[in-house]
Formats: sequence, structure tokens, C-alpha cells
Amino acid sequence: MNGGAVRAARLLVCLVLLPCSASAASLRDRLRASSLTVGIAGGSAFDALADNIADTAARNLPIISGSAGYTYRYNPQLEIFERTSETLGPLFLERPDTLGRGKLNVNVSYQYVQFDEFDGRSIKRLEAQDPIVIQEFDSAGNLLRSTANRLRYGLKIHSNIGSLSLTYGLLDNLDVNLLLPVIDTDFAVGVQSQVIAMALPGGGFSAAPEPLRIGRTQGNAVGIGDILLRGKYQFPAMEGGIRSAAGLQLRLPSGNENDFQGTGDFEASPFLYLSTILWSRVEPHANLGVDLRTDNVERSQARYGLGADVDVTRRIGISLAFLGRSQFKESAPASDTSFLHLTSAGVQQRPLLGVSFDRKDFFDLSFGARAVVWRQIMVFANGIYALNDDGLRNGTVIPTAGVEGTF
Repeated sequence: MNGGAVRAARLLVCLVLLPCSASAASLRDRLRASSLTVGIAGGSAFDALADNIADTAARNLPIISGSAGYTYRYNPQLEIFERTSETLGPLFLERPDTLGRGKLNVNVSYQYVQFDEFDGRSIKRLEAQDPIVIQEFDSAGNLLRSTANRLRYGLKIHSNIGSLSLTYGLLDNLDVNLLLPVIDTDFAVGVQSQVIAMALPGGGFSAAPEPLRIGRTQGNAVGIGDILLRGKYQFPAMEGGIRSAAGLQLRLPSGNENDFQGTGDFEASPFLYLSTILWSRVEPHANLGVDLRTDNVERSQARYGLGADVDVTRRIGISLAFLGRSQFKESAPASDTSFLHLTSAGVQQRPLLGVSFDRKDFFDLSFGARAVVWRQIMVFANGIYALNDDGLRNGTVIPTAGVEGTF
């Protein structure tokens, strides 16, 4: 059995046997305390670094579309449901078409997210340009010495995500959707620290290399992620064949923020969806919305996307999309994660490990395909590739696969 099959099988077991977790300490607590494995007490900067990495990891998990491949309208004259969708639809953008009164769409998907980089730097080798300064005190609080330490972190944050999406047509032009993700998170951090210089009280730093110290901690957590409640109201078609709909997404803080699986806060996200049909088989899409954070509205973010899906045949469709997110403000002020460093200009405050949580933009390319296998049952596969380096990113492709049916 290959690695992907093993991960999927483990996630399936956990879907049935929730809750299951390999450790009592949360993953965020393990990251906070990881400096202790090399004899560094840590402090507020280390805690803030762990808090912001945990929050960033949770917010950067992709959200699959709630739009169904097939949509319908009831024809009272013929007393039958007639298909209204002319293409098989996008996978990570929403289209305006609603499902149809009384129709139910069931979607089951699997994603594997392996975070590799932060601002273009490998998270396996996070290290500031300058060494950090550690002050050592005796039991009476007197300064004994200060050391300049080369500090390096190597992080592993891998998530297997199994999601159940249920969409129901309340009216011909009104859908409601529930997205329930279950997340299996593997985490590890390796820490290396080496004293390269030392200063006595009142004196300057001089070279005093000491042996390299190496520590490691790891953990695993499985739990429900943030549940999404989504609604979509389709407006009457405009002139020129433009279709439009208003959407509302509510993010419930059901995921454990201490295990990188939830944000810990309620969010409301209004959206506008637009599309049209070209040559009976091509459907361009545009999405625009904003994720409004209730804990700090200034740190909300805009969401936007452009794409198109094309039916190659009546049973096979391909989709291509640009996905964007732009934060309104930094996720944490620089002072939160600043720590004393020994620079060429002396001892100064610098971001711990050189990691900055300033304002970020996230640009991704989504590409995938849907294929009808039997009646209203179809399978799909998709990949998401990061187009820029901002923030915590997957350095390769985030794969998604699943099956959906409309009943």
C-alpha cells in the first residue's frame, strides 16, 4: 500500500472513530516549547511565533466549492426536472447557478496539504541572518552572561483533509450548503542551537563556540476543522446572458486552533458570483468577496477569483482558475515576534527566525477536471499551485480528489 493510500485509510478510520489523537499536548504548545529541547527558555516572542504559524496554517487550507456539477429547474408543465447547467462547473470557484428546489448534492473529497515554505524560504531551515542573544541569570536575578546563539528551526506541517459537502435546493434560486472537514495533522519541529559568542556583564561579545545542541518534538492530531455554512441566491439573468448570484459564507470556530485545524473565531463572508456561457460549452467565472473577522475586523481579507470551465465532451469537463486572497493588515505586529539579535550594529531587535507576519497576498492557480461516471454521479481531481511566495505555502501542488452526486 503506497503512502497516499495509507494516509487516506488512516483518515477514513478517524472519520468513524472521532475523536482520536496521538498526544495530549496540543501541536501549538509543542511548537511553543520546542526551544526548551535545546535549553532556551523561550518567551513571548516564541509564543507569538507559534500562535501566528498555527493561525496561518489553519487559514491557508483550501476550501472546495459548494457548486454542483449538475443544476436543475422544475418544469411544471412537463412535471420533470430539467438540467440548467451547460458545463460541469468549477471546483474552487463558485458559479451563480443554483441546484434546484428539492435537489440534494453530496460531495466527498480528499486533500493533502504539505506546507513547505514561508515567504519563499524552506520551513525546514528557518534561521535569522544574525544570532539571537540569550541572557543567563542566577537564582537571585543577577546577570551571569549573554550568549549569541545560532538558532535554526525545521518544521513539518502536513494535513490530510477529508470533507463532506451537502448542498440542498430550498428554492429554484436558493441553495444552502454545509461543509464538514475532518483534518489529520502531522507536525514535527527540529531545533538546532549553538553558542558562537559570549559576553560577561559590562563587556563585549567575543568568539566562544560551544557544542551544537539538537532537539526535536513531534505530534499528531485529528479533529473536525472549521465548519462552513454557505448560502447562495441566484438573481434573474441579465441582458447579454450574464448570470449572477449573491453568496454568504459563515465560518464556525469548530476546529481546534491549538492543532492548526481552526481559526478560533467566527467569520462572515459575503460574495458576488458572476458567469456567462460562450459557444454552449465554455463558462467563464468571476468571484469577489471578503472574509470579515469578528475578533479583529481590520485583519479581514479580500477573496477574488477568475476562471473558466470547458466541457471537452458531455461527460468530461476541465477547469482553470486564478484564486486570490489579500489581507487588509498584517496578521501580527513586528513587535510580537521580535527578539534580541547580535547584528553588525550591535544588539538589536529583529524578527525571530527572520519570519515576518506583515500583510500578505496569496495567488494560486487551480486546475482540474470532472467526469460523469453514471447518471448524476461524477468524479473529480484538482491541483492548486502557488503563484507567489507570500506566507506559509505548499511548495509543490495541493492535490484534491473526490466524488459527488445529485439526487
